[in-house]
Amino acid sequence: MLSLASESRIHNSSRLFFWIIILNIVTALDTLVFWFGFFTETTFPIDELKPLIHNFEGYYAWEKCFVVPDTILAITTLLASIRLLKNQGDLLGLLLITASAGAWIFLGVLDFTYAINNGMYTLGHPFSYVLLSIGIGLPIIGSMTLWTLYKVTKKTAATR
Repeated sequence: MLSLASESRIHNSSRLFFWIIILNIVTALDTLVFWFGFFTETTFPIDELKPLIHNFEGYYAWEKCFVVPDTILAITTLLASIRLLKNQGDLLGLLLITASAGAWIFLGVLDFTYAINNGMYTLGHPFSYVLLSIGIGLPIIGSMTLWTLYKVTKKTAATR
């Protein structure tokens, strides 16, 4: 377990940890880009999708509910990642990236199960692939982050 002492720094030589942090930054930025594309209709062209999605108005209202939580998650992930790039042992950064990883898993599983239950992967539209990449990708990214944090902190605790 990590101590609160200033000497409790995770090894800066952890390349895997560095790349996981970079992956989290890319994921957070991609989430913000998704919403830009959604509202500019780049990734979510309403005129094309409206006839394809059963109960379109309900789906559109449901999807818009995720803007604020996704934005908070993306900002939290960016904040944690920046702190951890500066100091891999930053306790606030570790806490926030751990919480963010769990939230990425939850968000991806929620999107995946909704899409499966509501036929979103059978629309015959590129948006289906966007949803599939979210539903599969986010749980993988969150799990990889948690696994890496476990391995790195376990290694650090063992060297004490």
